[in-house]
Amino acid sequence: MADVDPALLKRKRKRRRIIVYGTLIALIWGFWLWQPWEYDFIMRAQPHPHPKVDPDSSSLFAKGTKVLIVTAHPDDSEFYVGGTLAKLRDAGAEIWQVIITEGDKSYYGPFTDAAKNREVRRKEALEAARSWGGKNLVILGYPDGRLKNSERLVQRLQVEFEKFQPDYVLAFDYDYPPRMSHKDHRIAGQAVSIAVEKATSVKWLMRFSTAYPNYVVDISDYWPEKETMLKIHKSQFGGKEDRIVNMVEDRAVTDGEVIGTTYGEGFRVIKLR
Repeated sequence: MADVDPALLKRKRKRRRIIVYGTLIALIWGFWLWQPWEYDFIMRAQPHPHPKVDPDSSSLFAKGTKVLIVTAHPDDSEFYVGGTLAKLRDAGAEIWQVIITEGDKSYYGPFTDAAKNREVRRKEALEAARSWGGKNLVILGYPDGRLKNSERLVQRLQVEFEKFQPDYVLAFDYDYPPRMSHKDHRIAGQAVSIAVEKATSVKWLMRFSTAYPNYVVDISDYWPEKETMLKIHKSQFGGKEDRIVNMVEDRAVTDGEVIGTTYGEGFRVIKLR
């Protein structure tokens, strides 16, 4: 047997390692780009100053107040602010909703039936909106999990603002989101922040799913109803109903502690006009 050149053998081993590790890194990077979540490796610093703010709550929870909620997906409104929406309904507010995507990807499995998801999730969204007294529901139809901010998206939101002339807009917090959150949520919040600048009727922007709330709505009396609302979106549970409800409840308890109540929903509110 001929002697193996040690230098050649070393080069072969090095080349194999490069191929193996390079492939592994490429797969991890590809998965990171494909999956719909975003993670801040460094937590965003708390805004300073960070005072508590009351968004004219006596006007917010009043008959005839016009409230528009903009979400990324069909279940976001119930997940994040279902208790607040029910409380607004009982106060006599008029509530409209805009959902930016169709929620067609569900949990992004490789065999997802997007067409079926669109149909199912639209029905769930309509049922949920009826539960909290939604007067109008618009689904813009953007692809789930691949939302990009664009001038066209901003313009379409501005059209809805112009139609409804809301006093309050509820949307995702783009500036101070949770450390880990859905990319669509962040993009939706960013687009609303731009669109609302020209919406002259809007007095307050109320941002939910925020890391640093400065206003909390007491939803203690509405928690059972919120739990029922969540279960309307049964297509999203995938056998994880208890886990999802418990996760939402933990967040509500944490927000409630801020104002000394059993359950709450936190917002970062900004006065616009």
